[in-house]
Amino acid sequence: MKFICVTLLIIREITGLRAAVGSPPFITVDGFDVSGGLHLQCESKGWYPEPELVWLDSKGVTLTSETTHKQRHTDGFRVKHMITVYNRHSKYYCRVTMGRQMLETEIILSSKMFNSWRILMALILVTVVLSVIAGIWIIVSVCKHRELQRKGKRLKSKEMELNNDHDMLLLKEKKIVKSLKSLFRKFAVNVTLDPDSAHRHLIVFDDGKQMRYEEQSGTVKDGDQKSNNKFDERPCVLGKEGFTSGCFYYEVKVKGLNRWFVGVARESVNRKGRLNLNPENGFWTVGLKNKRYQACGGPSVPLSLSVEPQRVGVFVDYEEGQISFYDVSSMLHIYSFTDQSFNEKLYPVFYLFPLLFKNSTASLIICSNLS
Repeated sequence: MKFICVTLLIIREITGLRAAVGSPPFITVDGFDVSGGLHLQCESKGWYPEPELVWLDSKGVTLTSETTHKQRHTDGFRVKHMITVYNRHSKYYCRVTMGRQMLETEIILSSKMFNSWRILMALILVTVVLSVIAGIWIIVSVCKHRELQRKGKRLKSKEMELNNDHDMLLLKEKKIVKSLKSLFRKFAVNVTLDPDSAHRHLIVFDDGKQMRYEEQSGTVKDGDQKSNNKFDERPCVLGKEGFTSGCFYYEVKVKGLNRWFVGVARESVNRKGRLNLNPENGFWTVGLKNKRYQACGGPSVPLSLSVEPQRVGVFVDYEEGQISFYDVSSMLHIYSFTDQSFNEKLYPVFYLFPLLFKNSTASLIICSNLS
């Protein structure tokens, strides 16, 4: 026995430690269990030699600790135990003993503590969920932004390609227009107006290339009344030149006119009365009437033109039975009469009438310069 005591004294001298009572147990609430329990942790330090730490319920029954931590430091031992409790209205004790030394701390639980932890856990859960949602939203937004950037780059590249294609198409269109003009103008003929066929209100200029409608020129001469060549009701005039074969082409300036028709007519057309300018009566014409473009068929065909033509080209293929009309500036097709049958001479024909029966100083002009 003396040997044991001496040995303990030697060990204490070597380690530099003497028997020491540590701090009172310190209880903390360490979280809320998902099953509804409350985590309680008890810790005490500064003991030498190593103490014993236990949890007791209100009846003094020892509770089993779920986790136990023991550490030795220069100032003594440090012990820490944790339990999970589910009884809302109760007392719990944490007791540390070393030999005859004992220190004890109690904690009284209530529903408010459980509810507070539940609220805290709910807040934490909501915060986590919101954080996850925010994170997902940020990731999705970033991905969408990057995708939009990629799409923007692709669209910009596509736009550049389309612009290049558009420029190429415009260039090709110009070449096609130029080619069409060159093709048609190979068949250009010199057309002049025949004053002997002109309605009494139509003034044909001396050069035979222009005419104007004048209401004041309405005095009818006896010779004109007996002439079968003149149009007596419709303000029309024929060209001097007629054609019985092949192809021919001419252009007419209609800029500034508000009611006009151009085309070709058979030599034998009836020039008396208010006849319609349609193929049934021997006329193949297109023009403008009541602010609407139309082809004089049977019945008339309305024409939807994106641009008002300032200059109209008329192309005739006698053998093929085709009369086509074009906007000269763009060489866009206006209308065509096809599968017609010709067995006599065809003459250019022109119709001019002022809007609302008012005088107009604008002239219809047959174009001489086709360059």
